[in-house]
Amino acid sequence: MDHIREQQVMDWYEQYYDDIYRFIFFMMGDRQCCEDLVHDTFVRAYSAAERFRETSTVKTWLFSIAKHLVLDEIRRRKRRRMLSLIHGKDIPSALDLEEYVENRDTVQRVMVAIQKLKPNYRLVITLKKIDDCSTKEISEILGWTEAKVRKTLSRGIAALKKLEESEGGEQIEQSIS
Repeated sequence: MDHIREQQVMDWYEQYYDDIYRFIFFMMGDRQCCEDLVHDTFVRAYSAAERFRETSTVKTWLFSIAKHLVLDEIRRRKRRRMLSLIHGKDIPSALDLEEYVENRDTVQRVMVAIQKLKPNYRLVITLKKIDDCSTKEISEILGWTEAKVRKTLSRGIAALKKLEESEGGEQIEQSIS
């Protein structure tokens, strides 16, 4: 049985690795963290493969696992930032896009702007605009209604446009959700 499960997860890995990687990379903006979270996504899928009941597609199930891992990491980073402020230490930014995105100023600007959005906006925009998921798939991944997905997407895009229009992007307040 383990051999069958292992082969199944390897097939999923081959089919969905790029999608999961792109989603996590746009959410986190950090290549090392991204690689770790992609790995963790498929490890969790392997551990839970027997419980997968196909009430959703494999793709939405994998994105759901990745989403939980990303949100956990965002929470950990926020806690570390808060502790660093309390203790007066500065934590270096994990976002070093120039190393990863060469000669793509527009993509870089959008990625930086996405990083400044609330996590829910990041999730919806990344799933819809970067990973090309349908509203139905996003609602399954996030466990939301399709109406909530559409409303959050609309608000997220408006917030993204506002960030792109503002010149002093560093002065934008980041929301803690």
